[in-house]
Amino acid sequence: MTKKQKVTITQVAKQAGVSVGTVSNYLNRTVSVSKDRAMRIQKAIDELDYIPDSLASSLRRKKSKTIFVLTPNLRNAFYTNIISSLMEQAYKSAYEVHISSYEYSEEREKRLLRSFETCRPGTVVIIFNGYNDEKEIRRLVKKDIHVILADRVCPMKETASVTFDNRDVIFEIVKMLKEKKYRSIGLFMERTNLQNIWKRRESFIEALEYYGYKDPEHFIFGKESLSGDKLKNGYLYMKEILETHKKEELPEAWIATSDYLAVGMMRAINEKGYSIPGDFGLIGFDNIDLSGYVNPRLTTVEQNQELFGKKLWEAVKKIHQNGIREEIVLPQKVLMRESC
Repeated sequence: MTKKQKVTITQVAKQAGVSVGTVSNYLNRTVSVSKDRAMRIQKAIDELDYIPDSLASSLRRKKSKTIFVLTPNLRNAFYTNIISSLMEQAYKSAYEVHISSYEYSEEREKRLLRSFETCRPGTVVIIFNGYNDEKEIRRLVKKDIHVILADRVCPMKETASVTFDNRDVIFEIVKMLKEKKYRSIGLFMERTNLQNIWKRRESFIEALEYYGYKDPEHFIFGKESLSGDKLKNGYLYMKEILETHKKEELPEAWIATSDYLAVGMMRAINEKGYSIPGDFGLIGFDNIDLSGYVNPRLTTVEQNQELFGKKLWEAVKKIHQNGIREEIVLPQKVLMRESC
């Protein structure tokens, strides 16, 4: 069998139609490369299955004790609390943890994942949410870089995952609201491709149908801007909804996919002269600290973020110690307070 020849950076440059120096700048991030050239270079790298020299040499070095964490946003306490718990465990075992945010950008996430291809074998990459990135994940796995998915599952057997059960808790919420005699229920959500948000949407529709609510999609309200500054944009969007709809045209109870969204909604509802829970019931997700200090205190879904971080660390240890990759699903529970 003929040994496959190693692809060189010169071949990549030729196929991409750029200079060797431009390819080097793209790989090392030393000088900015235009979007068009970057796309051509990455396409050539993918087609030729090029492995940079820095990665090839790392195959001869010690296995990595480095963890890279990709998160949609670092301003969200939900993510930072989990990462803090993970870091506490990792540092005890002399691991390094590096954090990057892709700001809900598919393109930025893919760029970051591609940059990890030059890491040492054994490096762990933890991806919170993410989407349309299976190709990049497969390239990492092929190069002996371990991938753990957080708050998301993936059919690829080469990855591990830690996630919350978003289906059962939605059914629990809808059942509880029906028992409280709410005649209509709405969903206030980020319009995003993130798997956990869409799972809540799918479960919302399924649960409403199960409990006899008609036309469950009628009261789903969403905007892309809600993925950004959730407090501010949640307030602005709810204010817009209240200004363009009569009260009887809106759901009697709302489920918000984030506590930050729910708190923003609270302000808009109060400013319009409505009361919670008198006019509208309201439930959030995440149980951030703020949810217990607003008035009325927010009913929310508690997601044990400290436990989640510990489970991520356990997933890292299992991969490094014996190569085991598991799919861990954590339960959630509803914390009843005064907002519904």
